[in-house]
Amino acid sequence: MSKRKQRHMSPAGFLLALVLLIVGIFALDAFYRVFLQNVPENIVGVGGFASTPSASDTSSAGEENADTTEATQPSGTVLQLTAADEANGSLILVDAAHPYAGAQAWTDFSAVTDTNVKPRDTSLQMQSEITEPLCSLFDAYAAANGYANLQVYSTLDTTLSSTSIYTNVLPDRSSGYGFDIGLITSTGEVVPYITKRNEWMVTNSWEYGFILRYPSDKTETTGTPYAPHHFRYVGKIHAAIMHENNFCLEEYLDYLRNYTMESGGLAYSDGVQSYTIYYVPADASGTTTVSLPENAVYTVSGDNSSGFIITLTNGAVTPDSGSTEPASETGTTTAAY
Repeated sequence: MSKRKQRHMSPAGFLLALVLLIVGIFALDAFYRVFLQNVPENIVGVGGFASTPSASDTSSAGEENADTTEATQPSGTVLQLTAADEANGSLILVDAAHPYAGAQAWTDFSAVTDTNVKPRDTSLQMQSEITEPLCSLFDAYAAANGYANLQVYSTLDTTLSSTSIYTNVLPDRSSGYGFDIGLITSTGEVVPYITKRNEWMVTNSWEYGFILRYPSDKTETTGTPYAPHHFRYVGKIHAAIMHENNFCLEEYLDYLRNYTMESGGLAYSDGVQSYTIYYVPADASGTTTVSLPENAVYTVSGDNSSGFIITLTNGAVTPDSGSTEPASETGTTTAAY
């Protein structure tokens, strides 16, 4: 019998086989990744959250790539409030210790055509924000009483003199958010409200955003004698809360300072809209940063003392169920309160 000769693979052949094996493995891996595996490159979640895969870690040979996701919350509405903002707004406190330091972009009555509004002079100046609610207030007074016998006698202190029917000094007059009323008699004479007050105005002005600024039962708190003729605009929501709790402006601002962003704020509903009111202390740096929800509808007023009041509209209250709907997504600041 002949003996079969054994064949041995040469070193060159062994290396060639090893190379072919490695190439085959990489080819199969590429085929799997391209045609069989379905890996999304971007994941978008509910609420606008987005995630992207992290970079692969290639420092160790043979280690598979790992995709990780990271969710980032939308930034929302960010306010940068300054000392100038603290001195402006319908809730500013103006007294001997806190003189008015806000903007003086006044308007007057020259463009007011409402015949129920009777200014002593069309040049009387005021904050433009109060023009519309003031007209609504005087229209309601005329409708309820059947006549328009009230005069807007004065607004700023600069409109008064030693011969005026009102010579008392009221710190609030410098804000431009207030006005004094006079009574037009049947003879056309204008007489003051000194001790007797206009009951309809005191009882109903809050519905239009106004308050009696210096009530007879709050003289110790306001530091100012009773002034039955001087009304001040603070906004409908705030006037309603003050009316319900018998607050003067000083008491209301002290009350609001308990309702910071951290506390969750003060929730209020007028039966039509729901609101959350926050007090934000001014930052010592001079710039106060406030974060609000995306597309928030809000107003900001300084208190002219130590911080800001933010009124956030949450949603409309439905009459049948009392539930709330999402707030309007206009993303604008409104002065409708």
